Amino acid sequence: MPMRDHVAWSTMVAGFVSAGRPAEALGMYRRMREDSLEGDEPDSGALVSALLACADMGLLKLGKSIHSFSLRRLEFDCILSTSVINMYSKCGSLASAQMLFNRVESRDLVLWNAMIACYGTHGRGRDALALFLELNETRIRPDHATFSSLLSALSHSGLLEEGKLWFDRMIKEFDIQPEEKHYVCIVDLLARSGLVEEANDLRTSMQTEPTIAIWVALLSGCLNNKKLELGETIAGKILALQPEDVGVLALVSNLYAAAKKWDNVREVRKLMKDSSSKKVPGYSLIEVRGTRHAFVMEDQSHRQHQEILKMVAKLNSEMRKMGYVPRTEFVYHDLEEDVKEQLLSYHSERLAIAFGLLNTSPGTRLVIIKNLRVCGDCHDAIKYISKIADREIVVRDAKRFHHFIDGACSCGDYW
Repeated sequence: MPMRDHVAWSTMVAGFVSAGRPAEALGMYRRMREDSLEGDEPDSGALVSALLACADMGLLKLGKSIHSFSLRRLEFDCILSTSVINMYSKCGSLASAQMLFNRVESRDLVLWNAMIACYGTHGRGRDALALFLELNETRIRPDHATFSSLLSALSHSGLLEEGKLWFDRMIKEFDIQPEEKHYVCIVDLLARSGLVEEANDLRTSMQTEPTIAIWVALLSGCLNNKKLELGETIAGKILALQPEDVGVLALVSNLYAAAKKWDNVREVRKLMKDSSSKKVPGYSLIEVRGTRHAFVMEDQSHRQHQEILKMVAKLNSEMRKMGYVPRTEFVYHDLEEDVKEQLLSYHSERLAIAFGLLNTSPGTRLVIIKNLRVCGDCHDAIKYISKIADREIVVRDAKRFHHFIDGACSCGDYW
């Protein structure tokens, strides 16, 4: 196109975001800013899409820049406010999201829902509930998305009685019939609280056939609470659905490994190998001085590889002096114990944290973006590292945020 207006540019930016290609969306946004017609500034649609891409990739510095640009050039409406709040939250800056929410005078339901969800992903279930109760004092009526955000927040914080109460009140007082997302939240809450049998009973009471998301929530609860016999039954149900998602198959494999059913492990791993979809390897990202650095397990490609390994070894030594014992049960392979311990030390988030400690000044807050769920051993290790380094370390995994400060995590070891 020899001439491109803001509509054409905005469409391309939004297209890349919706296709799950945030890096290319931001590349298109930068080109839009550089090459758009004179006086033809990005509209709110382009900015919303760019903010979504920043949120997905955890690019706080660029997200702040887009926020600043929008304040100077556009009317700051609820849609744009919601996108900025979402960006700050997903980039690990909940305080900025809170501050912006408090400044918005005219809030629609989407904005309320977004802030409740923000509290949930950061493990602030009681704050999410307080905000929900504040919403109920307005003339705005909660909808199915509100309860989805609320139940998810209560689940992330392990607020069992509150979750059961509001699931029941959602049906009886607000006349909202549970959808799959609501069942997933409450089944996950029950299962992770150790009430796997009760979660399974709720599953049997559903009037529709459980989706794979329900089965996965149950299986995860079985694995976390060592309910391996029931877990094997559920694993069989999942395999009968023939999932192509290798992440789901990996969870089934881990359950069989925990039960030491190595023949079953080999069968599931063969299914994973033969699957048409490929498992995305675990990786961790950290942004230092505006540049992102990516690490995968046992990564040797980084130019500071040797220094990172030395920092990892130093941290391991300090942790052991403080009582750290590697939890090798989180290596779901039939290997020798010393090999398992070495594998745990080189998980991607540990490498990213070591890099961050090497390349930032003392006291700097580290934010790690991880595409998979943080394992129990790394969770323990990062608590020790936060105390050793005297740093706040924020980890965003596939499910939620963990804020590690002075040897403790915001999740209270429940995630």
